[in-house]
Amino acid sequence: MNHKTMRQMWSETPGQLQLRHNPLFEPGDNDVLIKVAYTGICPWDVRAFTGKSSVAFPRVLGHETAGYVAAIGDQVKQLEIGQAVVADFIVKCGVCRACRRGRSNRCQYPTFQQYGGGYGDYIRIPQQNIYPLRPHTSLKAAAFMEPLACVWRGINMLDIQPGDVALVAGVGPIGLMHMQVARLFGARVIASDLVPARLEKARELGADWAIDPSQEDLPALVEEVSDGWGVDAAVVAVGSSRLVEQTLALLAPGGRLNIFAGIYPRDELQIDPNLIHYGEFVLTGSADSTPQDMRRALDLIESGQVDTESLISHLLPLEELGRGFELVQQTAGLKVMIEVNGD
Repeated sequence: MNHKTMRQMWSETPGQLQLRHNPLFEPGDNDVLIKVAYTGICPWDVRAFTGKSSVAFPRVLGHETAGYVAAIGDQVKQLEIGQAVVADFIVKCGVCRACRRGRSNRCQYPTFQQYGGGYGDYIRIPQQNIYPLRPHTSLKAAAFMEPLACVWRGINMLDIQPGDVALVAGVGPIGLMHMQVARLFGARVIASDLVPARLEKARELGADWAIDPSQEDLPALVEEVSDGWGVDAAVVAVGSSRLVEQTLALLAPGGRLNIFAGIYPRDELQIDPNLIHYGEFVLTGSADSTPQDMRRALDLIESGQVDTESLISHLLPLEELGRGFELVQQTAGLKVMIEVNGD
């Protein structure tokens, strides 16, 4: 690769990947050109790649990215060449009703960096979507800023109080971050999953209880540890309507449940409304994040309050992105991360 071209893993159509050498981006006045170090594979990327999300093609996927400032536009004053940064790929409009009401995660007119995804040597992002890193911050750890911001938003909605019992159903990389953040709020956490290695990782990261519900009696455990009360808060971090229904039945009076994972293909919930009525349950969901969530997530990573780097189980070169997608589909390991240019 010479200095005027860059590698990109291009998807012309769903299910197709091609390594291309394309002209290097020129930053606009307000833009930052970032040389990508690492990009994590998000389950959304895999869903989009396999055609299960209604996203436009052709495109370069990847949005969990950390790297270094390679060039800046004339109006960029606060960043320096060579500075380590992370990026938010969704540019909010700032003026729609959602943005004005503090829900910029649901911005009505977002701009996506469609052709500058993280599975390429460089990305071009407006300066307001760049987050500088402190000295000595691990770029691998920092690449988790975006998913952790989503997790922070989701847990924050559950009004967890010290001493609450929280259940995290599904402890892949996202669920393991939910578990850690819930513990920061003072919860005692039950981690539930069908994969033994994930339960072992949950124990390592501080889960109070870790259980395989196909092998052990989860309702009995909830009754035992909560003195028959139920779980005060729950996160369903796996896309399953049946799991939502099963988890709802474990809530304590006034319990809160967050349907955090999207469910594809679409599947209806079968819920007795009297459960919600008499139980005074709060059934909610959360999606994406705001800039405030991003800043909080990055602080949790840089202060060491949430361990993200140890969630990486596979580190693959850019050319092996297709294999990375397969690993995520197979629920192999934990976080699969692409080392685009590394440190």
